[in-house]
Amino acid sequence: MPKRVFVPNRLIGDAERIFTEAGVEVAYGLPAELRGLGGSPELQQQRREAFEAALAEHLAGAHALQAIGLGAQLPVTAELLDSAPRLEVVFVPSAGVDVIDVAAATERGVAVVNAAGNNYSSVAEHAVGLMLSLTRLIARTDRSAHADGRQVSTLSLGLTPGLVRGKTVGVIGFGFIGREVARICTAGFGMRALAYDPFANPIEAERLGVELVDDLADLMARSDVVSVHSPLTAATRNLVGAEQLAAMKPSALLLNTSRGGTVDTDALVAALQEGRIAGAGLDVTEPEPLPEGHPLYSLDNVVLTPHSAGNAPESAARAGSMSATDVVRALRGDRPTNLVNPDVWPAVTARQAAAAQATTSTGASA
Repeated sequence: MPKRVFVPNRLIGDAERIFTEAGVEVAYGLPAELRGLGGSPELQQQRREAFEAALAEHLAGAHALQAIGLGAQLPVTAELLDSAPRLEVVFVPSAGVDVIDVAAATERGVAVVNAAGNNYSSVAEHAVGLMLSLTRLIARTDRSAHADGRQVSTLSLGLTPGLVRGKTVGVIGFGFIGREVARICTAGFGMRALAYDPFANPIEAERLGVELVDDLADLMARSDVVSVHSPLTAATRNLVGAEQLAAMKPSALLLNTSRGGTVDTDALVAALQEGRIAGAGLDVTEPEPLPEGHPLYSLDNVVLTPHSAGNAPESAARAGSMSATDVVRALRGDRPTNLVNPDVWPAVTARQAAAAQATTSTGASA
């Protein structure tokens, strides 16, 4: 019997071709005409109804599950995993796996696969863009021009653009994206770079001329720009809170293109309103999206984008191919490259062997 992957909404890049050529069946949660994001409330309701029916029909027989659903993610909880006894792999065509209960998956012998590094260039460029927008007052003066219908000098607005050259950027999380941000800032803008990451590769840091620091408070105090690139885990939730913000310079900027939950939103709002830091550039927030009337909308020293840092056609295509290739490897019994929970792999292969033996025995009995 061929392996089957359940896709709640749509696949991206070459993923469908990769699955088909590998003999993996694809079961979609939505008919082709309903796939996609956005649209009218009526269309979104149609999607929800179609998806719920498909989930009930296909989940129990799925060997792989894509954790991207209707609006964004399909939460993969312990309860959902228990409804999928054949499931071997849960995957996301992105780096973040906070939508998946990784511990529950590991307990049940299910591999979790991501596409780490697929969009590091676009996210890094976005983070640097937020830094430049805040420092050079690009978004702020643009808003003024559109609101007033005329271009007003920064002098008339009582504003003074700054420079990033010669300043210090502090990177929290020194993975693909954090390293690229540090590289762009040092090579392109002559900035100094610090990095905080308990799992950082010191060889990579030395190669890029980045100083690794053991104390997050030290990084916060020394940096003119702090850029957050940590995954969201139990250990990193509210990693940047009131204490860390209090350590920052009044002239410093905070950027977040990772996950909103890594920064304490209430503490950040207070720091911005009270002028204890100079500004923030946020592609992600907690909650997300922010509710109507949230204080962050009214602050002139905040640049907000709608979790779009990773969006680029090239990144999407790469993510789809990476994740599909890894899922095919896993379903064949080969260890995937981007295995988030590596300790689970012996249990996965043991379950696969047991399933194959049961199939053989059933066939022999027949």
